[in-house]
Amino acid sequence: MTPQRPEDVLITLLRSAYRNTRHGARTTISKPPASRHLSSLVARNTTLNRSIGQRVTRSRTEKPPRARGQPFSTVGPRHDKPREIAVLGGGITGLTTVHYLARYAKNAHITLYEGSDRLGGWVDGKLARIGDGESDKVLFQRGPRMLRSGRASRKYDDLIFYDVLANLNMQERLVSPPNLSEDRYLYYPDHLVRLPGSGFSLNNILDTARSFLTEPLWDGAVKAGIAMFLPTLRNDKEDIRNIEEFEEALAMDESVGEYFERVLDDDRVVKNILSGMMHGIYGGDVYKLSVKHTLLDGFWRDRLLPRRRGVFWMETKDLDLVYDLMRGPNSDAIKELGWKALDFSIMAFEDGLLGLLNGLAKDLKQQKNVTIKTGSPVDSLAYKGGRVTVTTENKPRNAKQYDQVISTLFSKHLADIVKPKGSLPSLAKTHAVTIMVVNLWFPNPDLLAQNHGFGYLVPTTTPQNDECILGVLFDSDLDMYDRRRGTKLTVMMGGHYWDGWSSYPTEDMAKEMALQAVRRHLRIDPNEKVFTSARLCRDCLPQHYVGHRRRMKDAHYELMTAFQGRLSVAGPSYTAVGVIPAMRAGYDVAMRTARGRGPPWFASADPAQVALWDGGKALKTWKPADHVGATGLEGFTEPEHTTLMPVTKFALPFRVWYDEETMARLRSRLPT
Repeated sequence: MTPQRPEDVLITLLRSAYRNTRHGARTTISKPPASRHLSSLVARNTTLNRSIGQRVTRSRTEKPPRARGQPFSTVGPRHDKPREIAVLGGGITGLTTVHYLARYAKNAHITLYEGSDRLGGWVDGKLARIGDGESDKVLFQRGPRMLRSGRASRKYDDLIFYDVLANLNMQERLVSPPNLSEDRYLYYPDHLVRLPGSGFSLNNILDTARSFLTEPLWDGAVKAGIAMFLPTLRNDKEDIRNIEEFEEALAMDESVGEYFERVLDDDRVVKNILSGMMHGIYGGDVYKLSVKHTLLDGFWRDRLLPRRRGVFWMETKDLDLVYDLMRGPNSDAIKELGWKALDFSIMAFEDGLLGLLNGLAKDLKQQKNVTIKTGSPVDSLAYKGGRVTVTTENKPRNAKQYDQVISTLFSKHLADIVKPKGSLPSLAKTHAVTIMVVNLWFPNPDLLAQNHGFGYLVPTTTPQNDECILGVLFDSDLDMYDRRRGTKLTVMMGGHYWDGWSSYPTEDMAKEMALQAVRRHLRIDPNEKVFTSARLCRDCLPQHYVGHRRRMKDAHYELMTAFQGRLSVAGPSYTAVGVIPAMRAGYDVAMRTARGRGPPWFASADPAQVALWDGGKALKTWKPADHVGATGLEGFTEPEHTTLMPVTKFALPFRVWYDEETMARLRSRLPT
């Protein structure tokens, strides 16, 4: 008998929980065979008090109140005419949304509105000439250019990326930069400090020890480390005794800075290290960003909720996604790419992410049910008679009505264009930062000889940062496109430092500011020849401040009231920031619109109720949540504890934690 692969074991476990279930009321489950231990995947109870079990069961299957409005469904034609669907915004979220709508929205026509004259949003690049020869060109990437693999993620958003690649037949083009140095740096107080590496070589250990003993960057780090890990060693996490305490714990929200000051009992690590991390990912203020809506959300949950060795908390929507896509048309390709990506820390295409952008755009132009309107900024949205009227700035007299509109625009901009004004006050309160991206190319290829790696970030405590530098990428160490050797850098400046500014530096001013900074940081001779480019990215990085979940919950009801389920939203204004999370958002809203219901979208036509077995006893049950809903924000209205599940991490496919011995035990428990 051929051994089952880990993802097949996971799917078989989940499928065994889905069987014999129906959509609607709770299903009473008779005693299943004791061999069916889905609890090997989903952890048994952790330290959660048993009295919570029945309450969790009820809260996961009972429907919370919904806003009043007409039932939402885009399935089925209007009087046998194709449904008209509009997607606003031609960035990665919008392109992914149209990609899936074109394939799965039956009897529908999709119109994509993009305000600029090009598709791709913040994914952008241009060839800059540096000489007269045929190969005297370098690629300046002025937005995202690399992707983190999902190998150490608790989310499965990367599976959507692999699914899109399979649809576009681009699997073979996905690569990782050769000879990639994993070194990363912080600039503090006046030089680069290498961060500890992941390897356990003697040189790495000695370098790390030397750095901790001599660099002021690490002041307070030892004390902070003890404060962080001592409670874990003591295993003194108190049980949560009832469901009210469970939900109350999850409802807490505080900034990254406030949270870690409390956990570490010291503010120096926050200001010297974490502030730099937040600059590199979000361009944001460490004391405003919500800890539960950043990449630190897993750490936050693990310390907050009951825990057990080898177990962490995952969102059930990610388990649902794995189960669903493994039953989808590209399951084999997704599996192949998922395992391949375990060998990648960084992945991209030879031309960065331009290959992905061009592939999506080319595919959409070939779809007969898609119309693309570039240079068409949307001026207003208004609901009337069960449809949404879209008006553009350049053709106000040619307003068109749609059965469904999906906005991937920045949330505050959406709030500004809806009619009547003030219909979406929660979205009007949202915020995004503006980043100036400056590209620099020096003909001298040896300017990073002493500091090869990914790049460096600049904490808020770094003195003399008048240029408001957030970080610098070492593109020449990451690039796979240029044939001409040199030193290529990308400087990111602005972010939260520019909040409240009424005007920004011109591109020429920004080039000079960036040059001044990197010459100081990297000790580059001012006489070194350099080629430059700059782009101002206004409101490019949405900020999920403290209270984000509550704002999105309110926004859901505001959207329902104003547009009766005919306007949905998706993108980094609402869910996680990044290219791959943006693609997941586009997939979710597109499939919800196409199918007219929540997931699963491939595995079954009917959302099933899942039961977790433990020695023949049903511990708890839940129904795969419709986390998208009529507005794209349904998940924010659900009690937070109903969206999470403690999971045995060693059983997760496509992840570094996967352990063969654990999987062997799981295989022995599978039904024959």
